[in-house]
Amino acid sequence: MGVELTQETLDLMRELTEANGIPGQEKNVTRILKRNYQGLCDSVIYDNLGSIYAVKRSKADDPFRVMVAAHCDEVGLMVRAIRPNGLIQAIPVGGVWELQLLSQRVRLETSDGRVYMGAVVSNSSKLMSQLQQESVLQNSFCDFGFTSEQEARDAGVMEGDMISMQCQFTVMNGGKRLLAKAWDDRYGCILGVEALRELRDCELPFDLYIGADVQEEVGLRGSNTAAAMIEPDLAIVLDCTAANDVSGYVSPTGGLGEGVMVRFMDKTYVPNRTMQLDYLKLLRKNGIKYQWHQALGGTDAGVINLSRSGVPVLTLCICARGVHSSSLVIDSDDYMCARSALVAFIKSLDRDKLELYRNNNR
Repeated sequence: MGVELTQETLDLMRELTEANGIPGQEKNVTRILKRNYQGLCDSVIYDNLGSIYAVKRSKADDPFRVMVAAHCDEVGLMVRAIRPNGLIQAIPVGGVWELQLLSQRVRLETSDGRVYMGAVVSNSSKLMSQLQQESVLQNSFCDFGFTSEQEARDAGVMEGDMISMQCQFTVMNGGKRLLAKAWDDRYGCILGVEALRELRDCELPFDLYIGADVQEEVGLRGSNTAAAMIEPDLAIVLDCTAANDVSGYVSPTGGLGEGVMVRFMDKTYVPNRTMQLDYLKLLRKNGIKYQWHQALGGTDAGVINLSRSGVPVLTLCICARGVHSSSLVIDSDDYMCARSALVAFIKSLDRDKLELYRNNNR
């Protein structure tokens, strides 16, 4: 879109992408979100799993409810066992891409808040069979410098502690591309904060809930409890999906710089077609670049869509290279397209459109 990211946005991106939060241990992320939500909304609420939402109340009589959902967890590792020599055996939490783990820098956070930096290590490839080389986590361990199991125990390490992959937020090529871990889905968390900033002085005919679900990466769990708490009439899901353009972009695989993604199907969700076509008209009217997309995975839309008696849901995604690894790359223009699209679509909503979407398949 030719608009540069502000320093305020870049600072928020750095803080949220560098924060660590595997499924079930997302409080590092939600605490940052709470701090950023305050002053932009009327209240901040949580479900009992830890999903967090900023609530912007409408002055309208009998307002309906719009839910804008990202997810705040990232794929990572968890302490499974401590070996006698002090090395940590880890298990994946979420769809970790194991082939990219070897030699990666990792961070361990104990239950009492102590932090240790280390790396994923293994024997030399010369000492392993081909099968062992392909089974990364079964033949690799996390080394945090402990020389014995007792030393690790004395340092506060125990089973279930979070181990997260590390990647410093980096602005690439003058800001055209952005490198970080956890764009899936800190992209949506960041976008939610920025939407609240832009809508701060905007009066809406509905109560707006913008936030982030927990435990998406292990089965869309937080969206289930968050939707039960909010009881939305309409929802927008923000997520970061996998680009498939390393060998060249062919629609609808997902390409960096090709714009916001119009997802027409994935394995958990078929969109409300009336709502999607209305969204498509808005993108064209506002000159927002977009690309069609068919996803092999799913998002929280698959759960929210089936809550209550059925909820019209729109997915508003961008793509990244390296999803579910330690290093993801997004295109800054794609992010700006998504930001413009989200704010414009929220502003376009009213009760007549809600009823139109509800009558989509009647």
